[in-house]
Amino acid sequence: MTITADTPTTTRTSSVARMGFTTDRATLADALTTVGLAISKRPVVPMLGGALLQARDGHLTITGTDYDTTVTVRLPGTVDTPGTLLLDHGELTKLLGALVKGTRKRDADALAVTVRTLDNGTPVVDLAGYTMPVTDFPAEEYPTMPGAGPTVAQVDRDTFARDMARVMVAVGTDDALPMLTGVHLDIAPGAVTMAGTDRYRLAMAPLPAVSTTGIGETVAALIPGHLVAPVVKRFTGDRVRIGLDDSTNPGVVSLTCGHVTVSVRTIDAVFPPYRQLIPGSAAGVIQTDRAALLAATQRAAAVLDAKRQRGGQVIVTFTGTSVSVAPALEEHADTVTAPEQPATVDGVTSPERFWFSPAFFADALTSFTGDTITLHTQASVHRPVLLTDAADGLTTDAAFRHLIMPVRSPGN
Repeated sequence: MTITADTPTTTRTSSVARMGFTTDRATLADALTTVGLAISKRPVVPMLGGALLQARDGHLTITGTDYDTTVTVRLPGTVDTPGTLLLDHGELTKLLGALVKGTRKRDADALAVTVRTLDNGTPVVDLAGYTMPVTDFPAEEYPTMPGAGPTVAQVDRDTFARDMARVMVAVGTDDALPMLTGVHLDIAPGAVTMAGTDRYRLAMAPLPAVSTTGIGETVAALIPGHLVAPVVKRFTGDRVRIGLDDSTNPGVVSLTCGHVTVSVRTIDAVFPPYRQLIPGSAAGVIQTDRAALLAATQRAAAVLDAKRQRGGQVIVTFTGTSVSVAPALEEHADTVTAPEQPATVDGVTSPERFWFSPAFFADALTSFTGDTITLHTQASVHRPVLLTDAADGLTTDAAFRHLIMPVRSPGN
């Protein structure tokens, strides 16, 4: 994955004899934190533990990479002497903390910090009256990484960040199944849809595109969600610009927002045909208070923990007028009761019981933000349940949807 900020590519450069820039400690520390998203804690070669500092054209760029991921942050107006350094990222980051230890954070953050080279070429950091040397590496050995592709769509930053977080709830973590560790993007004229699944649940988030150019039909791309999501949280602008290196078969997808661009290599795997998993109709539609249902799920999970039944399930029961959540205690199934909460129900005439993972069911409820939640059931309790905000969410193209598979049922 490649993450850049305001620079189309990271170019191969050589160290120079002199270099210097000055900024405040908070700005530099924040930039190093962002760059650190791409730097391995145990790099295979020392150079990959470095942060590339390039002072030029009146601004500074700081870059980190592990070959798969590259992060570049741009700091404008800080250059004292143009040049390039490749410094030990971990050491520089820790020095920024060590040299102000005992100082109030607000005061420490406002302090000026300078990184420069001495006449003999030794890089140093000046902070709080101290001058300390910093370990460096040969800058010419820093790898060249691809940059952002041409922009094909723009979406609202807040909406994109919110929906990325919602989709990430359902994204898998098993590297043996790479197609399930990705966030799938469908980019079409006027709309972008994100989707993620781990086989047991599916989250699908359509969002409108402020503008879409350069593509005539829907373009699909699969990007590594667990690498991209942390960077999305550090976006600073109002809009996210989506770029593709190829408008028909993208190998690199870029997400640009403010001073930060995430350019990520697509996952070479086939994502499940998730739209086919969304039911076209529902046998039952249950609408109830979301916060109350979440609290009931959390209480049932706490009972399972108290009974030392980790990995246990909760039983969600729908009637014609209510919904309840109870822990599944098989040895005492006849003695367990749970309070019912009122619900508006259509299509359920006799009690229906669905067995879910409490963590998965709570995650699904938490991914919504409305006061109410709607659950769409199918004819069998063995079939997935679809969650939406509103009762018409099943047929509304713009609705966020979360599909969850029952873990088991009494008939299993």
